[in-house]
Amino acid sequence: MALLFAPLVSLVMFAFNSSDTLGLPFEGFTTSWFTALFDDREAMEALRTTLIVAAIVTAVSVVLGLVSGYAIARAPARLGGVVLALHAVPLVVPWLVIGVSGLLFFQWVGVQGSVLTIVLMQTVVTFPLVTLVLYSGLVGLEPAVEEAGLDLGSSQVGVLLRLVLPQLVTPLITSAVFAFISSIGNFVVTFFVSGYSATLPIWGYSELRHAENLPVVNAASTLMLALNLVFFFVVVYLSRRDKDAVSAWL
Repeated sequence: MALLFAPLVSLVMFAFNSSDTLGLPFEGFTTSWFTALFDDREAMEALRTTLIVAAIVTAVSVVLGLVSGYAIARAPARLGGVVLALHAVPLVVPWLVIGVSGLLFFQWVGVQGSVLTIVLMQTVVTFPLVTLVLYSGLVGLEPAVEEAGLDLGSSQVGVLLRLVLPQLVTPLITSAVFAFISSIGNFVVTFFVSGYSATLPIWGYSELRHAENLPVVNAASTLMLALNLVFFFVVVYLSRRDKDAVSAWL
C-alpha cells in the first residue's frame, strides 16, 4: 500500500512546493505551478484535445458497447461465448502492440496521425471494456419481460428504451466513467497514432525532457489525478444506490 500511495502523495505534494526542484525539504506552499500550467498555450491545447477525444470515445464506446452487449446477451449461448471472447482480445493484447499495429495500419492506408486516428484507436481498446460492463448488466435481465413488451405491441426500439435502458442506468454511467478515465490517461496507444496532435499525457512526456518544466508537469498530473478521483467517487456513489433511486436522481 505504501508503494502504491507514496508516489501519488509525493506527486501532489511537490505540485504545491514553491521550489522548482523535486526534492525535500518542502520550501513552501504555492499554486504558481498551476497558474503556469493554465498560462501555457500548448498545455491548454493538449487539455482541450484530451477532453474532446475522451468525450467522443466515451460516446462511441457506450453506443457500440450497448449494441454489442445486448446482441451477445441475447445470442445463443455458444455463439455469444465466442463473440464475447473476441471482444476480450483487445483487453489482453499489450497496448504497445496495438499502438504499433495502429501506426503501421494508418501508414499503409496513407492516413496521417490526427485527432481522428486517436479516437479510432482509443475506441478499439475502450469499447470492449464497455461491452463487458454492459453485458454483465444485460445478462441478468429477464428476456421474458422484453417478449411481453413485444407481445403488448411495443417495437424493439420501444422495448430497448422503456424496459432495458432504465434497468441499465448504473452500468451505463459506470462504463461511461471508465471509458472517459481510460481515454484521458491513455498514453501508449495515443503516442503512436497521434501525429502532430498532442493530448495532455503526450504533452507531459515531451516536457519531461526540460528539467525546469517538471513542476508544471507535476501540476498537470495532479489535475488529472483529481479528475480521475472525482469520477471514481461518482462510480462508488452510484454503485451504492438502487436502480430506481438512480433513475429518479437523473
